[in-house]
Amino acid sequence: MRNRPDSKSLTMTPDGSLNHLEVECSLLSQQDPLLGAENLTGAQLASSLALQQLITHFIVDRSLNIRRFLDEFSDKNAQHNDILDCFSRRLASVIHTAKAGQRWPSKANTDLTALMHYWQHTDTIVISGGLTTGLFGQYLASRIEALLPEVTVLSSPWAGQTALIGLAQTVKSATDLLVIDFGATGIKRAVASNYGNRLKELTEFSTASFTDAHGHIGKQGVLEVLRQTRRELSSPLPVAISLACYLNEGHPFQYKSGIYYQLEADCENLTKALNDDWLPSCGLGSLALLEHDSSAAGLAFRFNQPAMMITLGTGLGSGPCPLA
Repeated sequence: MRNRPDSKSLTMTPDGSLNHLEVECSLLSQQDPLLGAENLTGAQLASSLALQQLITHFIVDRSLNIRRFLDEFSDKNAQHNDILDCFSRRLASVIHTAKAGQRWPSKANTDLTALMHYWQHTDTIVISGGLTTGLFGQYLASRIEALLPEVTVLSSPWAGQTALIGLAQTVKSATDLLVIDFGATGIKRAVASNYGNRLKELTEFSTASFTDAHGHIGKQGVLEVLRQTRRELSSPLPVAISLACYLNEGHPFQYKSGIYYQLEADCENLTKALNDDWLPSCGLGSLALLEHDSSAAGLAFRFNQPAMMITLGTGLGSGPCPLA
């Protein structure tokens, strides 16, 4: 057995984000009507905005949004297949670029070097997130696997709820546990029971309801989410949280990207602030876990060899799946 890297020592950093990874598009553009020869980032190729652009181009129905497309997707529909083919090739190119390791921003970065090494040893990719809902996610995984025969590609059965499942099954509480996934456009919440094997979902919040004048969510926005959630519960519960923001020892990196970066300046350590102050002040229990959202999704799966979770939504997230 080859020497495998350890996912436990892997720190996901902003520089290791697939959102910013530059992908060569010269070959892709020959089969993709929306691409030119210029290089694009992972987010430009395989985010919700990119999928919406493909839907609009191939179907020419301004009323058809992503949710309707995913609900109505059929592999028997020629236009749906055209969209699937383009999106599959794009995501396969992002994965191939990540594994090749030639276009990461700085190889001098120790954390980034470890991430590159992990990608190169990755045998399995799991895709999750809102864009993998239903049959589209299953066919997307199958198409990518055909394009990249060196890896196994799976679609999470929980799609956009995968981070909640990862949090719940990692904490494995005998009593009820509140799980919250702070995403880029939506905030998903649920009460987990039976050691994380059962979720009772609460209504999803739109992040727009909690942003400040600059479109960010800082301390006050998080507190309001926690207060509103507490009002829906009959008693205080411990809380496990995932966040669409890369974390360094439980605190956001000082990186001006995404809607949650303001949290870096709002406290000295986010984990400590949540546990000691923010959660108790909102009438909730202690903090059981805090994770980057894609890393939380990865916690729902375990493999014998290195595997990577990719979450498809507003952006393109990634995190390691634990080794069994």
